[in-house]
Amino acid sequence: MSETLLLQQTLNQFNQLHPTTFHDDAWPSPCEIGGLLDDEQIAWLPVAREGESLNALAKALEVQFPIALHQFYSEFFAPNIQATFEGHGIELIQPWSKDDFERLQENITGHVLMKRRLKQPETVFIGLTEQDDVLITVELATGNVCLEQLGKKPHHILASSLEAFVEQLSII
Repeated sequence: MSETLLLQQTLNQFNQLHPTTFHDDAWPSPCEIGGLLDDEQIAWLPVAREGESLNALAKALEVQFPIALHQFYSEFFAPNIQATFEGHGIELIQPWSKDDFERLQENITGHVLMKRRLKQPETVFIGLTEQDDVLITVELATGNVCLEQLGKKPHHILASSLEAFVEQLSII
């Protein structure tokens, strides 16, 4: 599975770089290891998760999410993952903790409802780009991974599936 590839790439990054992330007392995570390295940074390691998925959200929204999307958001806790795609910097959104997973689902709900209100293809965001108003999304009807300007239809297909997209990433 591509999401396992994403986890493997992230673990490889950890083993090579020992990444750190911003620590916020209000948002603790099982990913945090050790104590603060300075006033704001803490080392982290992805933590595998089991038993959680987007099934309840999909049912509530009356949609079907691609299986890869369930895995992408439900396989592990981690901070957002920095990567490059075709030479462009991107940030893949990941749940940092159980509370963050709940917040993520609320944001996905708002996004899908906005797409319905605008009568646009339903998408779920998975990442951020170097441009503040351009998201990386998965189009629910096709599974395509696309670039999408906020409030607009997807305008550029990056990959035909989430699996194909992840395989083209370089974790940084």
